[in-house]
Amino acid sequence: MERPLNILLLCDTQKNIAATVRDHIESLERHSRHNWRRLSMLGDIPPALDLSRFDAIVIHYTLVACSEFYLTPAARQRLADFTGLKAIFIQDEYRFVDKSTAAMREIGVHVLFTCAPPAEMSRVYPPEKLPGVTVVNCLTGYVPAELLDRPVPPPAERPIDIGYRGRNVPAWLGELGQEKVRIGIRVKDEAPAHDLKVDISFREEDRLYGEAWIDFVSRCKAMLGVESGASVVDFSGEIQRKVEAHVSVSPHTPFAELRDLYFADEEGKISFAQISPRCFESAALRTLMVLYEGSYSGVLQPWRHYVPLKKDHSNFDEVVRILRDPARIDEIVSCAYEEIARNPRWSFEQATKDVEAVLDEAFRPDMRSKAAAYTDAELQSLTGVSLSTLRRRAQRHILSGLYQFLFGFLLSGLDPVARTKVHGTLRKVYNTVTLYRWRRGQ
Repeated sequence: MERPLNILLLCDTQKNIAATVRDHIESLERHSRHNWRRLSMLGDIPPALDLSRFDAIVIHYTLVACSEFYLTPAARQRLADFTGLKAIFIQDEYRFVDKSTAAMREIGVHVLFTCAPPAEMSRVYPPEKLPGVTVVNCLTGYVPAELLDRPVPPPAERPIDIGYRGRNVPAWLGELGQEKVRIGIRVKDEAPAHDLKVDISFREEDRLYGEAWIDFVSRCKAMLGVESGASVVDFSGEIQRKVEAHVSVSPHTPFAELRDLYFADEEGKISFAQISPRCFESAALRTLMVLYEGSYSGVLQPWRHYVPLKKDHSNFDEVVRILRDPARIDEIVSCAYEEIARNPRWSFEQATKDVEAVLDEAFRPDMRSKAAAYTDAELQSLTGVSLSTLRRRAQRHILSGLYQFLFGFLLSGLDPVARTKVHGTLRKVYNTVTLYRWRRGQ
């Protein structure tokens, strides 16, 4: 290749951005031989920014390409008109798959970096729906290099026996989504009988980010976990609409009933089960992983890198015995640290090199820009925060603040089902208001 590519990275960075998101973006900028220029945005691409001065544009997974909140029709049209290389990263792609595929066709994407397991990629993205597009598997996260040499107390000296943070995810994500809640609830219920000190929560206001999250993992002897992803792929969005309509009327409907009514035939047909970024973080911080049995993208081995917990919890007594055996904990933790955390194969740097190799292969000489690249000063003057981005970020900030106020103060005593119903109502109101504004071009 004649010279490094000038690549524009479109993304949405926030104050409380998850560490793995920040690390992914910074790794692309730091470890690639190409010149990555970041534009944090929501809605419209700055009108004065001349896209033809870039060789390639990459859309980060922090932007949902098919949503007007993240990319307006005008922004998608500008991307469609761009004649250089176009690539996109996608996560949480088990929802509105058809809309995402249509948006990629509209934009004219050449490369798709997907979290769909290799065996499922062609079923989620059939070649006839994305003709000519190179589809490449990648993980949702990798090992953060800055954690490898971070001083942490040995597991035996940590004050929390088992820690976990999860979300009450909607039923339409399928059985795998329910496991993310089920593991925490069951362990929290079983802990008192074994005199275990646990810190387990599913409340949004208890979620931790940045340094607070790393500190939490470092204070836990063990971290619970399940495979990330979903076991139901909702191509059209119809499953989500039907389930949400049902729950809005009957919020206490059991998961099994919702499954049998609306997505029994889709459950497990396509699986997005994969390793979670918190597995890499736990390995790097020498925190024991207690995980539901699974494949974990072929990265982790049970009893070598983590303690497998059966999904019926029939071996929980065995897990407790290991938690009380410092030597056995150290053996498993050390193995995970040396073979996973310190393995260059699972580093963000290697992930960036893999991305770079794919882009190099897909790039054609006719895609190279004939215009001079932007200087840092020029780019900074053209990519200040736009009114479109400010308005959308303000909307999101207001909703987040309202959520924290309602659930962290006024409604803190609500049971999980009631909290989910109130949250759903808020989301509907928010979506209605923002959709009205989009349609009016505000």
